[in-house]
Amino acid sequence: MDTRLRQSMNEYYNERAAEFDEIYTLGRPPGTVTDPELYMEEARSLGQLVREHCSGSILDIPSGTGYWLQFYAAGCSSITLVDQSENMLREGRDKARDHGVEPITRFMKADALEVTFEDRSFDSILVGFFLSHVTDSQMDLFFHHLRKALKPGGRVLILDSNWTRYRGSRPKEGTTVRTLNDGRQYEIYKRYFEGADFDRLSEVCKMDFTVQFEGKLYLAVTGKMHE
Repeated sequence: MDTRLRQSMNEYYNERAAEFDEIYTLGRPPGTVTDPELYMEEARSLGQLVREHCSGSILDIPSGTGYWLQFYAAGCSSITLVDQSENMLREGRDKARDHGVEPITRFMKADALEVTFEDRSFDSILVGFFLSHVTDSQMDLFFHHLRKALKPGGRVLILDSNWTRYRGSRPKEGTTVRTLNDGRQYEIYKRYFEGADFDRLSEVCKMDFTVQFEGKLYLAVTGKMHE
C-alpha cells in the first residue's frame, strides 16, 4: 500500500473519531444503509463474543474509540489501547474513565503495523475492524508482532466485515471513498472477508482460526498460535 493512501486512511479515521460509534449505536455506517437495526443487532452479537473471549491482560489494537471496552472491561486485569489517532485515543480515554478502568489502562499512540510489545505479555488480543484495511503482506508483519506479544494459550479475537449479498455491488477488495458527516471525503483501502478466507490466512498469520460468528454484515474469528 502506498504512502499517500495510508496517510489518507489515517486522516480519515482521526477525523471520524467523534462520529465513529454511530455505526454501532445508530446503525449509521459510511455509505448507504437500508436496515440500520441490522448493524446494531450484529454489533450486540459481537459485543457478547468480546465479553466471552477477552479477559486478563488485553491488547486492543487498533482500539479506535474503545467502543468494545464496555464488553471486556469487567473481566480484565490490565488494558492496553493502541491507535495511531489521537482523536480516537481521546474517545478511548473517556470510555475507560466512564467504566472505571482508567487506572489499569495504558494508552499508546502508535501505528499498529509498527508497534512492538514485550514478549508474552497479553492473555487476549482484540483486533477490531482492522484487517479489512491491510494487505496480506502487511498482515504478515502485524501478526508477527501479535504472536510474540501473546502469552502461551492466549487468544486473538478478530472482528471484521463479512462479504455477503448485503454488501450490494461494491467490490470485495479495493480502494473506495468515504464521506464524513460534514461532507469531507477520503480515499481508503477496504477488503471484505468470508469465513473460508481464514483457512488461507491461517498460513499467512501462522495461527489456527475458528469462525465464531458469520452474520449478514459482520464476522468474528478467534485465533491461537500453531502448536
